[in-house]
Amino acid sequence: MKKFFIFCLFLVAGTGFSQNNTSSEKTDKSEWDALDKVFIKLIESLLNEDKNTFKTVCYGAVDCIDCVGKPEFNEEGNFVTSEVFYLNIAKNFDKSPVYKALVKRGYTFSTITIKDFKSKYLPTNYPKDLKLYEVWIPTYLANELSKGHPGSSHAFQFVKINGEFKLYGMTSIP
Repeated sequence: MKKFFIFCLFLVAGTGFSQNNTSSEKTDKSEWDALDKVFIKLIESLLNEDKNTFKTVCYGAVDCIDCVGKPEFNEEGNFVTSEVFYLNIAKNFDKSPVYKALVKRGYTFSTITIKDFKSKYLPTNYPKDLKLYEVWIPTYLANELSKGHPGSSHAFQFVKINGEFKLYGMTSIP
């Protein structure tokens, strides 16, 4: 019940942050709304350790540089199965720095298009340019973790496949 209450607070506080688009690319508001719904479904599945719901919002292979397991690292990224990603992130998600920052600070959206990048993990009919829809969470602000620490952010990355958003990766920046 405590997790549910905290998540409800996150939803109320987070909605003010959720529609901030930091991208220079044009993305329709309805697209951001659809991504927001999928992102909330993802977070709920992690909080409730609901693997079945998680599978509905996740692509089969996930690019995750921070995941432990048997990654397939190549020039396209550091891919693990969605199962390995789930095992890395779902357990005690509510105690993670990412979730704590999400509740405290909210999140923003952005997009990035990588020209002429076709991942072997995407369907063959996916366009030649990879468009990532990112949900950024400022995990630590500058000097918050320790004096002189530059701060860091994490992003859940999604791709749009057949009109639906699917989790494609997770990344971080200092």
